[in-house]
Amino acid sequence: TSLDTYCLAVDRRPYSFIDGRLYLLTPFVDGHECEFGDDGDAVRAAYALAAMHKAGKGFKYDKSGDYAPNDLGRISESLTRRYDEIIRMRRKAEREKGAFDYIYLSCVDRFIDLAEESLDLIRGPEYRRVIEKTAREGGICHRDYSYQNIIIKGQVTTITGFESCGQEIRIYDLVNLLRRKMRKCDWDIKKASMLLEAYSGLEPLSRDEVVVMKALLLFPQKFWRVANRYYNSRRSWAQRNFSGMLEEVINEYDHHVRFMKQYDTLF
Repeated sequence: TSLDTYCLAVDRRPYSFIDGRLYLLTPFVDGHECEFGDDGDAVRAAYALAAMHKAGKGFKYDKSGDYAPNDLGRISESLTRRYDEIIRMRRKAEREKGAFDYIYLSCVDRFIDLAEESLDLIRGPEYRRVIEKTAREGGICHRDYSYQNIIIKGQVTTITGFESCGQEIRIYDLVNLLRRKMRKCDWDIKKASMLLEAYSGLEPLSRDEVVVMKALLLFPQKFWRVANRYYNSRRSWAQRNFSGMLEEVINEYDHHVRFMKQYDTLF
């Protein structure tokens, strides 16, 4: 596993200010972007993520700097806000009643149930303990662990795209990886086990992290995102495009629920 690096400017700093804007330069990384639909690539991505988290232990951000990215402890607040938005969008759909609105209203209650179950878990003591452990031990969270930021060539997996990197629980990254893989395989529990085995073989998960991960995986993130983008775009082409995306989310629902019912068997 290799990490992206910054090129030094002539003044030996890893950045340059030009016309009041900050610029970074990184070496070109040769290889192919991770294909989450490919089991081999996905396992490589899981192991590389564990290696990054392991190497980052003990790292703490300099809070005296101008920019200290720190979202630690804000997940509960963020999920609550998104839950409230789902409720608010339901009221909006009831008023407007277009094609997208009818589809939204036909399924929203099911997704609200998932969100409420997620919030019940994230508000438990486990999340607070994971936060405290992360703050005490330090560490690195990528926060954008997507296919274009995982480059594979031969035996080397390179992680790039650290622009969003900040202080956050490591489970945030692992959940993002699991979600992306699960959507490629109809939430196949065996595929999840494969990734978790690759990750935990290097970085074992605590019982508290298992609970927090369940809470995050339960939340209907894609449902919220599609609806939020639709109700904030309001362009003429949006209704048709976003209706199709919402139908895809609905088609995924049964697979998602089945997976969550089997989740505890993974551990």
